[in-house]
Amino acid sequence: MKLLPNEFDLMRTYIEKNCGIHLETGKEYLVETRLTDIVIEKGCGSFYEFHKAALADSTGKLRDRIVDAMTTNETYFFRDDTLWTYMREVAVPDLLKKVVATGAARVWSAAASTGQEAYSLAMLIDEVARSQGTPQLAKCVDIVGTDISSAALFLALSGRYDSLAIRRGLSDERRKRYFREDGSVWVLDDDLRKRAHFRRFNLMDSFASLGQFDLVLCRYVAIYFQEEFKKDLFTRIGGAMRPGCHLVLGATESLRGYADGFVPEVYKNCTYFVRQGGR
Repeated sequence: MKLLPNEFDLMRTYIEKNCGIHLETGKEYLVETRLTDIVIEKGCGSFYEFHKAALADSTGKLRDRIVDAMTTNETYFFRDDTLWTYMREVAVPDLLKKVVATGAARVWSAAASTGQEAYSLAMLIDEVARSQGTPQLAKCVDIVGTDISSAALFLALSGRYDSLAIRRGLSDERRKRYFREDGSVWVLDDDLRKRAHFRRFNLMDSFASLGQFDLVLCRYVAIYFQEEFKKDLFTRIGGAMRPGCHLVLGATESLRGYADGFVPEVYKNCTYFVRQGGR
């Protein structure tokens, strides 16, 4: 089904309004390839009719399907080596110190997708806590994973991964320690799976229900947003962080020009951002 220029304008406005993703001219193929099956399934003869159906859908079910289809869910275990060196040697020890001092710590994986980032963190926290002789502390770090895609979150909640996903970034040692094979899939250890909690959340919505965090990972999602929304997003993320805590972006991302109140620091080639107000 061919997407006409005026239909692309309608659909990209609808998509940006509902999930913040901005599609530049030249991305028409993304709308065509990801939404055509849904257009046909809904019995619409054109994207113009489909847009009208989306606006008329009071249940929000069609909106959610469109958002699911348009969301990029590229992720894998322990993505970016430099990040996980920093996490192992700086961020996770800081979280465990926080647990000792206050009894708990909270981490937000703000674009959790199918769960690999949150579960990578759970594994690493478990490893560091054990290496320190305090394995019980790992259970006191609450990992909150959010994503706008219901389909991605379904996979995250299940903690089940196929052979392709399990090979991407996960060492044989970790696979044997934290997963068991069940037919054609690998199932995460129940105890570790329960340390991460997932919920559907739109980054355009209020953060009031999320509470405060000691570490935030917001990687490879803001690159899809317009400049003004990025500024608003990072300002609100700062408001959800305790002073002195760290924000981590993707390897190619920066806060420059988008947010005040953060100071960049570098640890072994990994850049992270410290929320001002004390440490």
